[in-house]
Amino acid sequence: MFTTKWKLFFGLLLFLIIMILTACVNEGSIEKYTLTVNVEQATSTPTIKVYDDQEEIASQKGNPIQFNLSNGSYTIEIITDGYPTKTKEILINDDNETISLNPGKEWSLAWADEFDSLTLDSSNWTRQVLPAGTFNNEWQAYTDSSENSYIQMDTDGNNGAMVIEAKYNDQGLEMGNFTSARMITNEKVEYQYGKIAARIKVPEGQGIWPAFWMLGTNIDETGGDTSWPYCGEIDIMEKIGGSNTKEKTVHGTVHFANEANAYEYIGGSKTISEYLSADYHVYEIEWNADAIIWRLDGVEYHRQDMTDPMFDEFEAPFYILLNVAVGGNWPGYPDATTIFPQKMYIDWVRVYK
Repeated sequence: MFTTKWKLFFGLLLFLIIMILTACVNEGSIEKYTLTVNVEQATSTPTIKVYDDQEEIASQKGNPIQFNLSNGSYTIEIITDGYPTKTKEILINDDNETISLNPGKEWSLAWADEFDSLTLDSSNWTRQVLPAGTFNNEWQAYTDSSENSYIQMDTDGNNGAMVIEAKYNDQGLEMGNFTSARMITNEKVEYQYGKIAARIKVPEGQGIWPAFWMLGTNIDETGGDTSWPYCGEIDIMEKIGGSNTKEKTVHGTVHFANEANAYEYIGGSKTISEYLSADYHVYEIEWNADAIIWRLDGVEYHRQDMTDPMFDEFEAPFYILLNVAVGGNWPGYPDATTIFPQKMYIDWVRVYK
């Protein structure tokens, strides 16, 4: 009798052990999927938390961050300095997921030119005609010729880019032997404040000076009553060609007349690991009454406080410019190493409010 009881006891114990081990194996075999969370335009390293039915199950600091999650519904929480906490619901359903969140304000598209038609939209752009030497001792003349500015479609005809082409007539490296284009939206597309962005592939070479910028609509060169710099200027992107570092550096600047009515400029720059001409990049500003923020590919690299009264000229509408200059006081001039033609490709230009 005693032996039979022990046999029953050990049999039951063995059964329980088998059940526990089976449960553990089943638990460990639950399929996991990768959730990648990217925080756009973060000004500091964010903390990203994952909640399952209001219970926090994971928390990491970084950007981007990956979590391994099983099937189910989760709440993602983004905590970033200077912004309110933002949450997003996500469903994991037998696949990896990637989400992008912007902790800042929500933007709506106010205007855009995607350059996806065969012809330049004249309701958006004017080809400004200016002789060589008009500004900064630059060597190029700006023309209204379609040889210097045009739309180029991709091979399937579905996506285009505006091309600004700087050309050389092979008559000597001096003023007047180069042509290019200066595209402006004056009296067509004008905005005060917002996010102004463009996706651009810049040219390269000694003396080549591409720019994406804005001028006050009251400037006298386009019919206004205010001379530069009293109208204000915002350089969203400038890049001067030449040395290794120059080709990797983007500049963002404001030009203005200070309270002493003297010309002044303030700006910042960012140097990356490769030539900016190697690929398309998104250049943008976020502009409001308090500040202008410059970003390269969504990452802030300079912020300028605009609350000082000397910045009053920036409390007005501005228009957009895109151009490629050849030579000038700042970049210097082309030499035997500079290859022509040089082209700047603009995939799109967008304004958000």
